[in-house]
Amino acid sequence: GIRARILETLVMLLLLALLILGIVWVASALIDNDAASMESLYDLWEFYLPYLYSCISLMGCLLLLLCTPVGLSRMFTVMGQLLVKPTILEDLDEQVYIITLEEEALQRRLN
Repeated sequence: GIRARILETLVMLLLLALLILGIVWVASALIDNDAASMESLYDLWEFYLPYLYSCISLMGCLLLLLCTPVGLSRMFTVMGQLLVKPTILEDLDEQVYIITLEEEALQRRLN
């Protein structure tokens, strides 16, 4: 149901945030080797939080751009299968043609 999807989404977002946090942490530790940079690395709330937020936002936007076309096409496919076509949009010429073919077939059977 919807609860399972929401839970899965939250878990995936948490794992993605942890992954990006780890990547930023390791990258900044590799770039700056002095002790001051390592000490400021542990103080994420003060210095690296805006950068981390930007990285997560970028990854979210990229994921959205990747998944939206697939999701939209899937959504319209499923909804097209579930919904009934309105009678006002039916092709009347096609129905008349089908009825005449059925009538001719019945007359051939009678003869």
